[in-house]
Amino acid sequence: MEALLKGIISGITVSFLIGPIFFALADLTITKGWRCGLAYVFGVLLSDVVLIYFVETLLQQFPFDDSLKRTIGIVGGALLMLFGVVTYLAKSSIATVDVSSITSLFGAFLKGVSINILNPFVTVWWITMYSTISINFNLVSDKILFYFGILLMVFLFDLVKMRFAYYLKQKLTLHNLYILKKIVGVCLLVFGIAMLVKVL
Repeated sequence: MEALLKGIISGITVSFLIGPIFFALADLTITKGWRCGLAYVFGVLLSDVVLIYFVETLLQQFPFDDSLKRTIGIVGGALLMLFGVVTYLAKSSIATVDVSSITSLFGAFLKGVSINILNPFVTVWWITMYSTISINFNLVSDKILFYFGILLMVFLFDLVKMRFAYYLKQKLTLHNLYILKKIVGVCLLVFGIAMLVKVL
């Protein structure tokens, strides 16, 4: 169950990243209701599955040997460290996303798909997660458990964010967001260093 545990830890970490995806979810839930919020969450989830499929399909085209495995580990570790540093140093801002044009559940679903799949951070994140799974596990079942752990945590945390959307928006001050970014940044930096240590 090591793969599942690593996926859960990664999923919890990324769930604490607060950005446009969260603010859109909060605004949708508050102004349009929980059904629109849930439709939005499923849109985000589907786009994540699509990105995982394309990343796996694309990167599996390369011959996977020990040399490539080491290279993938180095690149993945460096990317995680970069994410950590950028997140730690990034200025805190209470971003807003316009959801006023959304009038249906399908519209909320499409908003979830588009806002997630067009976010370059999300694509690079899944490439990094591919690096993590590639240097740690070889079995397809382990990969499935790893990705399942991430997606499960993201989904569950999104449900929590929906439930407490109004409260979170009220409490998410610039100071609290600043502290949260620091914590997540340090976690990502530590994960990146651990990955580099494993392959070097």
